[in-house]
Amino acid sequence: MATAYAAVHAHPSGPGDARPTALQIVHDEGLGQKLTGKAILITGCSSGIGIETARALSKTGARLYITARNEEKAKAALGDLLEMKNVHLLKLDLNSLAGVRAFVKEFLSKSEKLNILINNAGVMATPEGQSEDGFETQFATNHLAPFLLFQLLKPALLRASEPNFASRVVMVSSSAHRFSEVEFNNINLEGIYDPWKAYGQSKTATIWTLNEIERR
Repeated sequence: MATAYAAVHAHPSGPGDARPTALQIVHDEGLGQKLTGKAILITGCSSGIGIETARALSKTGARLYITARNEEKAKAALGDLLEMKNVHLLKLDLNSLAGVRAFVKEFLSKSEKLNILINNAGVMATPEGQSEDGFETQFATNHLAPFLLFQLLKPALLRASEPNFASRVVMVSSSAHRFSEVEFNNINLEGIYDPWKAYGQSKTATIWTLNEIERR
């Protein structure tokens, strides 16, 4: 299907890499200040995709709640974005399910409704280890904690949903999901741990979760 960006996508590795940025899309779609009154939550905003997503959506006028495990690192990376009145930085550590529950309590004290949840935070190909709750680190951080976050925020998402603007859930996955199915009989991959296999199964679980959310 032809899109407005078909030409710039024709040669994505060409001179200057002409693919549109998120900010360009917000501008071209006329979304500047169009989401005023909406609430958006983005996890993992101390680097990469999280920062650019936050920077683009901050221009929509929505109340933007962005999270990071390390607040000082996030402040340094986000710079003047945090000076915007509609942008709020909160601490969230996905290595702890209790921490997720505490975060949701804090978030709901600031906003009873949530229009868009973007589960972006994650880790990749880490050495073998376990979360505070005893789950393999990548599966815990990339799947279990984001899933709990979604479940706890689902009432807020449902409250915010309207006929002309249905609430949305985005979970960042990866083509690396092809590296592994989910080892249901050995989630922690004990005795067979491989960093990329662990990453792959966490991303496979993410895709399955989104498929089920869509079905329901």
